[in-house]
Amino acid sequence: MSIKIFLNRSFLWICLLLLFTLVCVYYYITNPSKSNYFVPCLFKKITGMNCAGCGGQRAFHLLLHGEFLQALRYNFLIYFLPFFLYLLWVSIEIYIFKNRRFVSKFIFSNKSGIIVLATIIIYTVLRNIPYEPFIYLSPPK
Repeated sequence: MSIKIFLNRSFLWICLLLLFTLVCVYYYITNPSKSNYFVPCLFKKITGMNCAGCGGQRAFHLLLHGEFLQALRYNFLIYFLPFFLYLLWVSIEIYIFKNRRFVSKFIFSNKSGIIVLATIIIYTVLRNIPYEPFIYLSPPK
């Protein structure tokens, strides 16, 4: 097999779509709360505190089952997943395939990158404050 097949845009997108579908099926079938086959949070293991992604796997599982409010309870950042998937798609188009038509339309500037990073840091700090109303930001035990 030639390397050109792997650099083919259609082949890559089909593989990524297949991978995403398999991940969704796996998360639909397997409950992260009751399984040891999921990656634990390294930040939580080391510090004992919740990071911005803690509860995300359980929230994704609940979201796939249509339990939107319960998913919100575990991690409300899961609702920004379509935005992050869009950023991944555009980044692949720009940096791997050098698709110049996306460069002029790419909406993710340095300022918006700083806003996203600040939001994640603030969310991480707030969800570790052990007083109301901040305790509702951390995932249930």
